[in-house]
Amino acid sequence: MAAAADEESVVSSGLGSLMERKDPGSGARGGDYNNSNTSLNDIPLSPIGVEDERSTVSFDSPLTLAAKTAQAQPTQFLADFLGEEVNEDLFQKEVAQKTQVYMIGRQEAETEVVIDRLTHKEGNKDKALLYVVSEMITESKVQIFVNTLLHRGAHPSYCDKDWQTPLHHAVRRGFKGVVSKLLQHDALPHARDKKRRLPFHLALEGRHDEIASLLVKYTPNPMVRELFVSPMNQDQAECTLHDLLCKDMQQTALSVLDCMVDRVGQTDHARVYYHVLDADDKGRPPPHPKFDNSSKSCLHMISREGYKDLVLHLVVRLLIRRKWKSFARLRFQLNSFMFLFTLVCLTFAVVTGVTTSDPTVYDTPIQVARALFEMWSLGAALVTFCLELNQLRKHRLDYWRDPFNWIDLGSSSLLLAVCPLRFCEHMEQWPVFSMGYLLWTLRIFKYAAVFRQTGAYAQILWRIISHDFLQFTFVFFFILLAFTGSFVLSLRGENSLDLHSETSSFWQVLFTGVRILIEAEPVVDYTGDNGYKVMSCVLMVCFLFVCCVVLLNILIAQLSDTYQHVQAHAQRGLELNRAWIITRVERNSIFLGRGYRCTKYLEMEEIGEPASVLEKWESPILNEISKDVRTLSQSVESTGMNLLTVTNRLSRQEYALKRIQDQLEQLLALQTSRSGVSDRHRKHGSLSS
Repeated sequence: MAAAADEESVVSSGLGSLMERKDPGSGARGGDYNNSNTSLNDIPLSPIGVEDERSTVSFDSPLTLAAKTAQAQPTQFLADFLGEEVNEDLFQKEVAQKTQVYMIGRQEAETEVVIDRLTHKEGNKDKALLYVVSEMITESKVQIFVNTLLHRGAHPSYCDKDWQTPLHHAVRRGFKGVVSKLLQHDALPHARDKKRRLPFHLALEGRHDEIASLLVKYTPNPMVRELFVSPMNQDQAECTLHDLLCKDMQQTALSVLDCMVDRVGQTDHARVYYHVLDADDKGRPPPHPKFDNSSKSCLHMISREGYKDLVLHLVVRLLIRRKWKSFARLRFQLNSFMFLFTLVCLTFAVVTGVTTSDPTVYDTPIQVARALFEMWSLGAALVTFCLELNQLRKHRLDYWRDPFNWIDLGSSSLLLAVCPLRFCEHMEQWPVFSMGYLLWTLRIFKYAAVFRQTGAYAQILWRIISHDFLQFTFVFFFILLAFTGSFVLSLRGENSLDLHSETSSFWQVLFTGVRILIEAEPVVDYTGDNGYKVMSCVLMVCFLFVCCVVLLNILIAQLSDTYQHVQAHAQRGLELNRAWIITRVERNSIFLGRGYRCTKYLEMEEIGEPASVLEKWESPILNEISKDVRTLSQSVESTGMNLLTVTNRLSRQEYALKRIQDQLEQLLALQTSRSGVSDRHRKHGSLSS
């Protein structure tokens, strides 16, 4: 009934209730394509209800509806909207009639009258829907009108002369709420216009992440896979996951990964597709004849940029698990063993080398052993140096983005430089050896991901050095600079520069301030007979208070927060580290690793209960937790919009009940008056008789 349809027209601006995320392998709205051989190329290009060129929608109306129109008179709004003069008396009469017949509020009645006029002007409801979505300016008004027209039976996939549906226009204009409403009413997300563009292409061009994610959710899984993976007879895919990652459209990327899982019947088994993650930047999988092996995979981009939400996705974690068990773990453990053995050899050479008077002489059994260990260490450093040069040749500027590459190249270069310096009898060999040994030891953080706990400790230390310590050092430097300058000037005014050697110059005071912070106590006697005078003593006390009480406690609190944060995200860090290790093995090996990306490629894998497989491999299942959080967030948004709709409906029902009550009171008063008249007539008749 019309009254029932009108109840839905009260939805105001904002996103309507989001649909539940479709089950892997389930059919999308508008048809079930998952269990068929239908492809994107099989979808007819001319969508439903395409207009003839001679009777197109009038898109050239002088519509100037802006935000201020909401406050304008209804007749003026209608005149601007329809581009024609409107009789105010007739309009008000139609509004009053709608109000009385359907028992709705005046605002809803005005909306109904405007839609009636627009439908009559455009010819039918479908053309009116196209006009509203493509021409109205205010999204809140568009949502109200679209909702009413859809409940009146307008087709959500009707097309204009360019074969663009209301979904195309809503996506192009960035109206997320309108897109959601159209998709909920079975609008086809895979309808193409004359230029063969999908609504998703328009969302991608406009970088509308949330809208693109909605479109992917409503598109059948096989069509999404065909859209993002190039067939063997084409040079590239229509869209690529690389493009989404480069544009930082992570919600859309998550929706695409959701489409890589198809449930097998009613069982807990699922088919998981990995080809979109192993494809090159053109969307070509490894078996493709034009596959670019030097191109970065999406797994490499995820690990390099640290997309923690993406790395916890079911498909990504399953791919990491498969590659880690297949080849990466063995290679990584072998490299870890070689590094540790080289570190032991290098440590023995350091311990025995510093105790001998002439390190170039190997005349005792211990010195002979030192020579063997040094030869092994130099060989390992030479291999590492060659590997780094090969990576630099292949990756060029991208090579310097990895901090471990700096450590690898620096440590191997310094260790190789020790040998010529030693036999040229230069004393510079010892500081060079010292820095080389330090950097080589720091390489252990590269291999910390072998175990979960060691990986967590490495992350904690790296975050402290790269984040917390740098911030703390920046603050401490300016405090130290202020103290040093003022303290030296105070000493000069008191003629106390020569009182202590630790504070005899600007640089000595600067170094003393650093020692005070590290040792957390005064390093000079600033009171008593050998103490400073009043002003210098006050400055020293203030500096001690700031360093030992304020700054150190702030640093301790910050480090505690860092530890808790890293421990809470230990699983994410472990997954990122292993993804980074896998991509390094695939891209940087000279001999054994060549072809891993192709020889170990697997397009699809059927897995029984994927969540339980991951639970056995690593726990907890943070992927499920992350997905639950996303689902909960969507549910909260949906519940909020539903609550708004219910509130509006209750207010309308209250208004309708009040109108009914007023009418009943009027009828009761009329009945009472008529009863009184009848009684008087009867009394008058009896008196006459």
